[in-house]
Amino acid sequence: MKILIATFILVFGRAIQQQNVIHRHYIAAALTPYAIAVGEVATVLWVVDIGWPAIPWVGTGGALGVTCAMYVFGRITNKRV
Repeated sequence: MKILIATFILVFGRAIQQQNVIHRHYIAAALTPYAIAVGEVATVLWVVDIGWPAIPWVGTGGALGVTCAMYVFGRITNKRV
């Protein structure tokens, strides 16, 4: 479960960062890498500790992270698709 949450944070941060860059949100783009760093370090540490059985957790965290980021960014910027 820790890996799912860490991967969620990592992928959510990356997806939000991509939208920040595309839409030229400079301050948000400067702050988002810190959330990405937390997710990255936590994911690497826990995946190394668990190994291959971590794959379903990483995949699920990534899927949830990216879809939530798309939804949240749309809600924040009023650009719902």
